[in-house]
Amino acid sequence: MARMSRRQYQERQEQTAQKQTRQTNPNSVPRLDTDGASRSDQKVRLNFWQIFADRPYVTVIMISLALFCILAKWWIGLAIIIILTIAGIFVIGRSHHPNRVLSLEFKLKASRKLSMIKALQLLGSNIMFLAAYMRQIVSVDFSSAGATDSLTVIQNMLSNQGTFGQQGSYFLNLFNQLTGGSLWGIYRYATNSSQMMNSTAGTMIILWIFLLMIAPAFCVLSQFFREPYSRHVMTVASLISTISFALTPTLMNRWVISYAVENQMSQAAAENAVQVGGMVYPAIISAIFVFILAIYREIKKDEF
Repeated sequence: MARMSRRQYQERQEQTAQKQTRQTNPNSVPRLDTDGASRSDQKVRLNFWQIFADRPYVTVIMISLALFCILAKWWIGLAIIIILTIAGIFVIGRSHHPNRVLSLEFKLKASRKLSMIKALQLLGSNIMFLAAYMRQIVSVDFSSAGATDSLTVIQNMLSNQGTFGQQGSYFLNLFNQLTGGSLWGIYRYATNSSQMMNSTAGTMIILWIFLLMIAPAFCVLSQFFREPYSRHVMTVASLISTISFALTPTLMNRWVISYAVENQMSQAAAENAVQVGGMVYPAIISAIFVFILAIYREIKKDEF
């Protein structure tokens, strides 16, 4: 008998061991999974919130765009956003998770929980910032407040410069109408604000409006800072936002009366010039909500 190599000997031993195992365990032959087909036909639940939890910032962008459309009263854009959201949920649920049924569940993992909290803070911050930036918190009618519009001054100067000046004044008026009265909006707002700041009460009103935009802006920007600075800045900025938005109705009422006295105006005229918008109360709720989440993150130190 020829001498076997080590490899052939190992193969012979493995075959012998397999034969012995089959003889001792005759029932160990693998059988077909007859329940596989029935289990594959059963539909597993898909967490409805998982679609949003996996894409928190996309969700916040969609909600912020919807809020922008509501503040701008652009209902067609709002309808487009709602249709796109429904279509996105349908596509994700069908293509990425076939054979699953959408369900409402609120169980989130630790990483998803932190992402969801950050996304909710970003949403509340966007609500505050957009409401303040679009003058839905405090709106000022500078013409009623006694300020002279710089565009009107330029149009009057051009009207006195002959035929070409009158044509230039006409085109400026036309462009202003096409842009919804916001031609040179930033420059006109700055010049009108500087005229209103000639009085103490007017200065406080303008600075307070500036604060209402700056504090939520830091809440938004803090999302892009490094930890733990992001968490700390969010806490401080949300606290300032909560205090400033909560005090806005009371302080504006007091400053409007002072502005009327300083500029020798009637109180009714001053109230028409400076008005507190209806979005102040949703902004207060959003500020409190963001601040509570910031305190919760500080207590947990983002360890969920």
